[in-house]
Amino acid sequence: MGEIDLASARCLCFTRFSGDGNLSAAVPPYGQTASACEQERKPEDTDRATARFFFILAIVAVVIDELWIWLWWHEGWPNSFAITSLVASIAGLILLSRRIEAYPAVLPYLPEPSVLSFAGVFFAFLAFYAVTCSLEATGFNEPVRQAYAYLHGRAWVDPVPGFMEHITWQGHDYVVHPPLSGIVLMPAVAIWGMATNQTAICVALGAVEVALAWRLLGLLGLKTAPRIWLTIFFGAGTTLWYEATIGNSWDFVLVVSVLPTLLALNELFGKGRPWLLGILTGAAFLARNDLALAVPCYALILLYRGRRFSEVLWMIPGLAAAAGFYVLLAEARYGTIFDRTLWIYYLTDPIHSHEHGPLSYFYIPSNLYVLFFIAPSMDSRFPFIHPTLMGQALTLTSPAFVLALRPSFRRPIPMLIALATALASIPSLMWYAGGFAQFGTRYYLQIYPFLLVLMALGMKRRADQISKILIVASVALVSFGYWQIRGLGIG
Repeated sequence: MGEIDLASARCLCFTRFSGDGNLSAAVPPYGQTASACEQERKPEDTDRATARFFFILAIVAVVIDELWIWLWWHEGWPNSFAITSLVASIAGLILLSRRIEAYPAVLPYLPEPSVLSFAGVFFAFLAFYAVTCSLEATGFNEPVRQAYAYLHGRAWVDPVPGFMEHITWQGHDYVVHPPLSGIVLMPAVAIWGMATNQTAICVALGAVEVALAWRLLGLLGLKTAPRIWLTIFFGAGTTLWYEATIGNSWDFVLVVSVLPTLLALNELFGKGRPWLLGILTGAAFLARNDLALAVPCYALILLYRGRRFSEVLWMIPGLAAAAGFYVLLAEARYGTIFDRTLWIYYLTDPIHSHEHGPLSYFYIPSNLYVLFFIAPSMDSRFPFIHPTLMGQALTLTSPAFVLALRPSFRRPIPMLIALATALASIPSLMWYAGGFAQFGTRYYLQIYPFLLVLMALGMKRRADQISKILIVASVALVSFGYWQIRGLGIG
């Protein structure tokens, strides 16, 4: 499709994107009617069909899990998330039934089909994640400890066991993770205290993120079939599945880091309100410091989409609030505006380098090796190929990410999203450690939403054969690694 006049697009609350990154026919924001925009098919019909598909997937997942429990283990009960998904999915199918039209008094109160499709994706992956993990509370619960400290008005945490990553400064223990994971857990910790089940919350967050990915793909203009393929890839063909269902400290922190980025991208390609985008990108900064480097790309995309420079400046308050929180936290811990946590932790780490410091170009080759080339080990033990403690290359867990190279990077939107991906990866590539006791490449989970956008921009109107093969291969590789680690252990 050809380019349209940006001034015209602006009066219609921004534009939607075609698969190749071009601006296409103007559409209203998510959830509003399309009176001024003609669609090839009624979106309500596709949303209903999609919602029905995912609700059925949720029911099938729970039923298969229950048959497995009763026929094989002869004991056990479904977990609360599985039951919730089953009940909600049955209710969703009832709401989608044509029989509901026999009760006209109820019709005005029914959720929009787009809301039902979002709910369908959420409950399908809540069920999938719930039946593939135990939902047992993890012993690595630094974010819970941090949330407990925040609720009691202090930056330091109660004495931390030696196996947890922390520092000790002037007689107090501090966890090393950025603050958003603790903030997210504050409502739960206010109710359950230190008994809060961090793993269960991580599972729920993972399911929400897959549903947000579904919504984002719709805003990018994908048709239903490629949208479903990419949603399944994001939820089951990446290590988001593994991280969300393990729920240890690093896993939880990284799953939390995906949430504000997905929300920010939904806003960026939806209504594009700068003030809200500033809050969301600021929250991403509180989740992982690296994500602050991507902020200029959001601003440039807003300008390209027709926002005035004076409007884009409204991103600043949200970003300033996030930076201010970091300053207050550093002042409370160290009496200075600079956060020393990672530097102090680096100096106490036995593997630290006296020569190069925690951030250096020296570490880029080894981190690139971990990111693209590190392979599982092989030996004579079944099943002969085993994930290693150092991780597994992104190309050997989620090869479908190669589809992120498909869009034309001569166009502004793909170029800026690719730049955001690269900028947000720089600190991890320069960090002295590439991760340990991990499956895949843990530190790069935060860039998955950007890569998903690039995949969508390159997929155009359909999922071709090579795309389907790569997605199926990704799901198979992640499933194989997940089964081994959960069943046989890592190493």
